[in-house]
Amino acid sequence: MQVNKRITLIALAAVAAVALIVGALWFGPWSNGSDPEPGARPGVDEDDPATVAADAFAAAWRRGTLAQAPVSVASGDVAATTAIITAGLTSADQDLPQVAVTKVARDPAASDAATATARVSWQLDGGRAWTYPVTIPLVQEGTGDAARWVVAWTPSVVEPSLQPGEVIATKRLTAERGRIVDGTGTVLSGAATGTVTVGIRKSRTTDPAGTARTVAALTGVDEAELVAKVVAAGPDDFVEVITLPRPDYDEIRAQIQPLPGTIFREDDDGSPLPKSYARALLGTTGPADADTAAASGGRVVAGDVVGLSGLQASQDAALAGTPGVVVEAVGTGDVPTRRALKTFEATPGRDVVVTLDQEVQQAADAAVATTATPSALVAIRVSTGDVLAVANGPANASAYNRALIGRYPPGSTFKVASGLALLLKGITPDTPVPCPATIVVGKEFRNASGEVLGTVPFRTDFAESCNTAFVGESERVTPQELTATAALLGYRDLDIGIPVRGGSVPGEAGVTEHAANMIGQGKVEASPFVVALASASVANGSSVQPRLIVDPGVEPEPGAPLPPEQVVQLRELMRAVVTSGTGTAVRGIPGGDVYGKTGTAEYGDEDPPKTHAWFTGYQGDVAFAVLVEDGSFGGSVAAPVAARFLTDLAG
Repeated sequence: MQVNKRITLIALAAVAAVALIVGALWFGPWSNGSDPEPGARPGVDEDDPATVAADAFAAAWRRGTLAQAPVSVASGDVAATTAIITAGLTSADQDLPQVAVTKVARDPAASDAATATARVSWQLDGGRAWTYPVTIPLVQEGTGDAARWVVAWTPSVVEPSLQPGEVIATKRLTAERGRIVDGTGTVLSGAATGTVTVGIRKSRTTDPAGTARTVAALTGVDEAELVAKVVAAGPDDFVEVITLPRPDYDEIRAQIQPLPGTIFREDDDGSPLPKSYARALLGTTGPADADTAAASGGRVVAGDVVGLSGLQASQDAALAGTPGVVVEAVGTGDVPTRRALKTFEATPGRDVVVTLDQEVQQAADAAVATTATPSALVAIRVSTGDVLAVANGPANASAYNRALIGRYPPGSTFKVASGLALLLKGITPDTPVPCPATIVVGKEFRNASGEVLGTVPFRTDFAESCNTAFVGESERVTPQELTATAALLGYRDLDIGIPVRGGSVPGEAGVTEHAANMIGQGKVEASPFVVALASASVANGSSVQPRLIVDPGVEPEPGAPLPPEQVVQLRELMRAVVTSGTGTAVRGIPGGDVYGKTGTAEYGDEDPPKTHAWFTGYQGDVAFAVLVEDGSFGGSVAAPVAARFLTDLAG
């Protein structure tokens, strides 16, 4: 028999009268759900009818078939009463303990009485197992052929200390949430130990006034005043009820959080840094909904504070710790009573240490904050692969992590990869390569603004970002070679402890598509993170393995070395972009020589097509990529953002 778990204590009190009549309650668990093997219990006569009855009772409890268990007639509806008693013990639809009979002893003074000893175990929410011994009285009812052994319920069958009229419930002890910190120990995103503002939004409930009355009773605010405010508010207005210290909110969280129409705002995460600091990367926390709880496998229950996005979500298991549980006997009489039966202390969450650098991150945040359209900037330490900054802009649109999971054509920034592929095929910076206004490879390709360079050294083609030069040389490189070269630089599946979109370069492509792929169009896709990683690899001279999480984490394995001669040539080409090509916006800025590549990536079906603006490169030990959506030309829009970023770092 399955019973609705959402029973109020008032209802439980009414049904508890049944338990008083019965004179006993039973609930319990054990870690092994199988029936005992013959001979597994030394000294127990497996064929004794009393043993058979005790085992049948235990098996019925484990399987949820107590209605068929051998119990005394005086015990009443054992299945229903048991379900009522244990309704508040776990969040499962039906509470099924593990029960194992370990010993059965006949009463030497009475041939019709015996006592079984059993171990009972409940699997509580959060993975805790509550196990304890019980004694089960057995009696022989009837005479002659009608005689049978049954369980006679008494308080000792329930739990050694359970009293008639009590039910079993659990209280969750919140674990202190870990923090996200950087290498200096500075808190970047804390445990939300400050305050919680309780509010009501009418559009989320069919009974706004009813919700208001219940919330008023739980928080102690004036009921009439709150009801009036809610009724007068707009459907989507946030009607503020009260701001509570976190511990006070935790006391009523289980009751208030599930109420339809209630919403909550948490403040003060303990970080001294601006709230905009790496906002999308660090992520947010909030109460878990029913779907999140169901997907957690019992680790989370509805209302728990969980990570909703960013690192708070991807590292939630480490940050959340393990909640504690107090198992209580709750008296349902006129004066409710509670007493602890078992306490499992909470285990605090662990801190997550990340590689972000405060100076670099704040410079990145400032650089993208004022862009006219959505933007992103990623910075990576060349020597180690450590992620130094992940910024998303502008300031009012920084919650979406386009820097890591955005999917964009990389445009001419991809010429860092296709340029290396051509260098590996024998082209050098001095090789003359034609740059006509247009070229036909299955379809017509053209240069930005109709540019014509003529036949010039490949160094100039690269610096001026000539599309037709790369398209014209595309037959030198196979699609598979282009894919392999790009993968070495970073266009591959990546794992940094948070969702990140690796680059995608098709290994199979027709002649026309392959030509388009050479200039970062066609079907080539990348996130700003991947574009920055490619520049880091060029600067490092090997395939950089990125790292964001230091602890808990593992040191990344060194990446494969890149061909040294061609890498030196590629660096020469990227320097020419800055000194005499499309990237002069970063020429002469403080901090040392900048090596870079601009990109203007077409997308969509409009004529002329819309474009994203890109700039990527490195200066010293910092590699970076800048994306500005719908930003037109990379050299005139994205490169100045990079210039501000690098100038701030050098200041």
